[in-house]
Amino acid sequence: SANNFKEKWWDGEVTMWYCCEMVSFGGELHMYMRVPTGRKNVVEAALYAQYPDIEVIETEDYVSRLPMTVKGIDEAGYNFFGNELRLVKDDEYPIRTYIDFEAPVEEKELDPISALFEILAKLKPQEVVWMQILLRPVKDDWKKKGEKTIRALKEKFGRQRIEQEKGTITFTMPAPGDIEVLKAIDRNIGKPGFESLIRYLYFAPKEIYTDTFPRRGIYGAFNQYASESLNKFTHNFKAWTRADFWNRPHIFPKRRLRARKLRMLSSYHARSMHNETWMGTLLESLLESHSLVGPRFGARKMGAMILNAEELATIYHIPTLPVLTGPLIKRSEAKKVGPPAGLPIYGDEGEELPIK
Repeated sequence: SANNFKEKWWDGEVTMWYCCEMVSFGGELHMYMRVPTGRKNVVEAALYAQYPDIEVIETEDYVSRLPMTVKGIDEAGYNFFGNELRLVKDDEYPIRTYIDFEAPVEEKELDPISALFEILAKLKPQEVVWMQILLRPVKDDWKKKGEKTIRALKEKFGRQRIEQEKGTITFTMPAPGDIEVLKAIDRNIGKPGFESLIRYLYFAPKEIYTDTFPRRGIYGAFNQYASESLNKFTHNFKAWTRADFWNRPHIFPKRRLRARKLRMLSSYHARSMHNETWMGTLLESLLESHSLVGPRFGARKMGAMILNAEELATIYHIPTLPVLTGPLIKRSEAKKVGPPAGLPIYGDEGEELPIK
């Protein structure tokens, strides 16, 4: 991140971010990561360290498989729906993570990502879903906010007052559920936090297009992480590509819908996060939709959220063995392996190494 005033406000330096993506072309699933070039080796090393059997390859950007503009998509006979997800409560309240899905018996453990994979695998051949999870590290300010929330909840939970002749006695007696909330928040802010953005697009021919699937089906897969006493995901209504007369500001619904689609498509192609400044948001709206009708301001204010490393690892990870062995992910027919131990590298055994 920027270290001083000049780097931030004159040079315009921002913290680099990463993009984790899941894509389904007619039910064929793929997982991608888009990272800064200078961090490529670090990311590959981390993946191989945790998953020795996987193969990581560099590939072309899949977004070029569809028209790059809203007009081009319409002329191709397709329509699309775009959406972003946000947290219902403040960032310090966690969602359900993989720890909550663990079971004492290994065979009964559930991989929470399997629900999303099941939905993406059931697409019709002409349907396409793109999904990206953007993340960049943040400072520890959100932890201070969480600590403030814990202090406020301790004061709130179970406070009782008893009036006596000599004065008033105030004491606390939190319920078991209240104690669990405090523990969950404390555990949540104890892990590294990342500014995060979840965005997805659904494409389909106009003959079979319906926004019910992306609005309810994909959202339903993320709803399994919901905890009514803690936190859950919901739609970012300021960002999604729906606009009609009944929604505020009740005017120019077609223009508002076009601006939302322009913003959503260009943001996905650029893997862009919400801009950190008001002026940057204004300029992006002008460049994308050539008007001030764009939804960036409301989407930025409502959609900003922080997820910690445990939450991100829950919603995006290499699937576990039960998911991999199912008929969901297209697998390679053969995999590369290292050479056997003791294999001669320079000619026959016993030869001296060449010196140059």
